[in-house]
Amino acid sequence: MTIVGKILVFFNLVFSLVVGAFAVMDYTARTHWVEGYNKVSKEFQVAQTSAAAYKAQNEKLLADNARLNQRLTQLAGKAANVQQPEKAAEAVAQALQAAQKTVEDQKTEITGLRAQLTAEQKKSLSADSSTTASQSGMVRHQADVDAMRKTLTEETKKNIELTRYGNELRDRAVAAEIQARSLKDMNGRLETQLQDMARDVARLRSSGGAGAGRGGAATNPPPENVEGLVQRVEGNLATLSIGSDAGLQRGHTMEVFRLGQTPRYLGKVRIVEVTPTRAVGQAVTRMTTPMKQGDIVSSRIMPR
Repeated sequence: MTIVGKILVFFNLVFSLVVGAFAVMDYTARTHWVEGYNKVSKEFQVAQTSAAAYKAQNEKLLADNARLNQRLTQLAGKAANVQQPEKAAEAVAQALQAAQKTVEDQKTEITGLRAQLTAEQKKSLSADSSTTASQSGMVRHQADVDAMRKTLTEETKKNIELTRYGNELRDRAVAAEIQARSLKDMNGRLETQLQDMARDVARLRSSGGAGAGRGGAATNPPPENVEGLVQRVEGNLATLSIGSDAGLQRGHTMEVFRLGQTPRYLGKVRIVEVTPTRAVGQAVTRMTTPMKQGDIVSSRIMPR
């Protein structure tokens, strides 16, 4: 795996951990707020039920009081028609005392019910306040969640873009590696072909195919003056820094020189392989000194 791939894997891991932490925080906060809201809602419903029950009981007591007053009125009317006023007055007084006691009891009970109703109303108001606070907290939490989702969406887009860019870099690297391998294989094949051609030329020379000339080799320089450098030497083969773009062709001969404090002529090479910018020359004369990188090749003999 390349360095870019490792970096992307590391970013993906960190991003996954951050997203997981956000999800856990969101779930925990939602759970606590939902439980609190449900608890307050239940308390509010209980308070409303209790208030309704107290109200119904109060109305029942008021109705009983009205019926009792009606009964007292009926008793007073009957007492006025009785022939024995004293007994009637005593009966009425007893009825009035009983009625007054009943009324006092009912008033005491009504007072207690009113106190309980007030307490339940206070609880209901407190529950309303808690519910409002919970709703406000949930609104704030929803805003925080929306902001987190927006950030998460942006980070996801950035991660996708980085992944796409990393894939492009990896594809380019693979293509470059394939191209490099192809060039290396082609270079190997060319070197093999050059060596085979050099052996064929040596065979032809040994069989008498080479013409006579200076130093036992025919001279066939390029039509124009050409100069270059020796870039690499392998045995009696030398890779030159010039090719067909400079006018070289297979079969041309080049003179080899070495400059320095004492310039010297080394010998002659014949071009056995040529490309637009490179050529391979084979020594066709006995070199006074073995060729090396940096020697000069020229189409004409340079003055010593």
